[in-house]
Amino acid sequence: MAGADQRDLEEIIHSLGFYHTKSANIKALSERLVTEYNSVVPDQLEELVSLAGVGRKTANVVLGHAFGIPGITVDTHFGRLSRRFEWSASEDPVVVEREVGELIPEKEWTNLSQRMIWHGRRICHSRKPACGACPLASLCPSYGIGETDKIKALQLVKRDEDFR
Repeated sequence: MAGADQRDLEEIIHSLGFYHTKSANIKALSERLVTEYNSVVPDQLEELVSLAGVGRKTANVVLGHAFGIPGITVDTHFGRLSRRFEWSASEDPVVVEREVGELIPEKEWTNLSQRMIWHGRRICHSRKPACGACPLASLCPSYGIGETDKIKALQLVKRDEDFR
């Protein structure tokens, strides 16, 4: 991709949205991997976040899934659920990452992140959570902020086909 024409990259990723910026970042990131890292993706957070288009969220995904290095991926869903579960009151992803990291064993961080994101996308929505259909309802300090009627709540749950 370092040698690819940016227009070709744009065509490939067009459906993702923001394809001009993303393709420029992909090209710049790829060029840097080739020139500075001998075409090897680094396995350190600080090095990953120095690459074009890579922030802490992406870096923690790469570390966790590509290198088996636990990391907490704080996106909007993870942050929202962390506040609803009263694990953190912060809106700052770095603070949320640190505070949740103090509560949860490190070996669980990567899987926890993916499960929290999945739960936030499908059940614990930002505006109208499906509390009545939530498997964590009995443990959740925020139970009741959303629909508690089981039938109505089940209608709010998003399924895989809703994301296609």
